[in-house]
Amino acid sequence: MVELAVTAVQRARTPALLCALIGLGGLFAGVTGPLLSNFIPLIVRDAIGEHRTAIGGVMAIDNVLLLLLVPWAGAASDRASARGRGRLNIVLGAFVLAAAGMALFPAAPTFGLGGVICAMVVLYTGINVQRSPFHALMADLVPSHYRSLANASVMFQMCVGAIVFLMLGKILGMRTAFLVAAGTVMAIVAVFGLALPRPAVSESQAAEATYRSLFDAVWSAIRGAVPGLRAIFVATLLQQLTFQTFTTWFALHGTERFGVRPEEVTTGFIAWAMGGLVGALPAGVIGVRLGRRNAMLLGFAMMVVSLLALDRVTELSHATVLLGLAAACWTLPMVNAYPLFVEPVPPASRGVLTSLFVLCMALGGGIGDPLNGALFDVAGGYRPMFLMMACYAMLAFLTVLFIPRGAGEASTG
Repeated sequence: MVELAVTAVQRARTPALLCALIGLGGLFAGVTGPLLSNFIPLIVRDAIGEHRTAIGGVMAIDNVLLLLLVPWAGAASDRASARGRGRLNIVLGAFVLAAAGMALFPAAPTFGLGGVICAMVVLYTGINVQRSPFHALMADLVPSHYRSLANASVMFQMCVGAIVFLMLGKILGMRTAFLVAAGTVMAIVAVFGLALPRPAVSESQAAEATYRSLFDAVWSAIRGAVPGLRAIFVATLLQQLTFQTFTTWFALHGTERFGVRPEEVTTGFIAWAMGGLVGALPAGVIGVRLGRRNAMLLGFAMMVVSLLALDRVTELSHATVLLGLAAACWTLPMVNAYPLFVEPVPPASRGVLTSLFVLCMALGGGIGDPLNGALFDVAGGYRPMFLMMACYAMLAFLTVLFIPRGAGEASTG
């Protein structure tokens, strides 16, 4: 009886420990993403001047690489899983490449716009190669019931990393923050390599994990063959479009609208990260208790209200409070969208089909940066940024209504 009790306790504790380990993938995103969002738009503007559409085009390099690399990495991870090598090695290799890019980036502006673009290519290659294999690895390792909580751990640690490294960027400057970030990513590589368990080998043939699977999934989504699949793709696209509008343009919006120095705009990014930190774990719990679809609807509705309020404030100090609230609301769809999507996906195809999910987010960014740049050119400035974000969030809310009740919930897997 004692042995049975110990075994039961170990099984109960395992998901929590596993969720914490998986969350380090979010720490990787928190270490890299906010520094890039805070510094790169300003560096690109200094290199090419106030040509907003051109700035949007350069900033879309990330999404171009994502479109090229994510399908390849997803298919490669399925093949590696089928052959017994697993997805983890691809994730670790991509992390190492991203760390190298972070270490090299501080010197890139010395070589002008060409140096900045080369550094972006190296860094974003590492970031984008790991995206679909990491998400598929999470689905491989974490039982269905706990996936919203695992994704919440990813979001929570991403926000912790964002807060710490935005502060480092503000206090120590870009060069030191990027070097510390590179070291942190290498530490994550070490922990993943030593502590993360290896999932069971897929029983499928490696040949099944091909680009043809991706094209078939796209056609299936277009036709609406799987209930709710088309809606979740569109909602994911709009969700990313809303978020990337903030990450790409807020530094320029804040300096223009509030009349503050670029360093002070960091406060807004920290506020968003704090809101995500506070909202991430509750978003996972809400997804488990109320359902993933309901959590997404609640989040998008509250985002619309917060963003409309942000459009009316006139002081950065007032905006930071509302940014934190908007970010807390944003965690609800962000945490629950992927678990909802991946629920019916068989393990043998998780890599390539997760690529499709990630590509929807990439499309949101790829469309969003040039589109928003053109809209800002029409407006003659960055003033309508939050109003645009509110429109995107409202469209996402309406799209989620088309996901059938019960589709993608843990109990249906």
